[in-house]
Amino acid sequence: MPSANLKKCVTLKDTQATSYYNAAHQSANPSVPTEFRQACRFLRRNDKIAALLAVIERNVKLLGDIRSALPAPLDEHCLHASLDAGVLTLVTDSPVWSSRLRFFAPELENALAARHGPISGYRIRIQPHALASSSDSGSNSRNRLSARTAQHLVEAAAGIEDAQVAAALRRLAKAGADNR
Repeated sequence: MPSANLKKCVTLKDTQATSYYNAAHQSANPSVPTEFRQACRFLRRNDKIAALLAVIERNVKLLGDIRSALPAPLDEHCLHASLDAGVLTLVTDSPVWSSRLRFFAPELENALAARHGPISGYRIRIQPHALASSSDSGSNSRNRLSARTAQHLVEAAAGIEDAQVAAALRRLAKAGADNR
């Protein structure tokens, strides 16, 4: 039943799926579930999907090289990497780590140039865990405001001369109150 096997593979956590994927396409590694190996073989039969899998492989290798060049604990917070037309895109889980990644950009350029070619620019993207895991939990991802916070927003709106800003604060207070 290929669809069940594929669904099982897709629901694996990112790091586990990446390590399984790497081992599955290299050999018949017994530590890799049979279903995962079968799914990879099935997907490689389609030329378009095989091309996408090649891009994934390249990005996984790039991410490994980046993580080995970064100090701990920064390496754990670099979640994804891609290099397209000389522009290195890194994904991290918070603004704090994005600032640290920007600081290490020159070192990354030197470390990656030999294996991945010249880097002409950087993009750092933030993908918080809360957003990434909300679909797993099935819970409502909308933020909630306490009654006190909503009241503070209404009071702040009353003291602001700019009508648009005041209206925005009142809408925010109302929306936050509606989410409770």
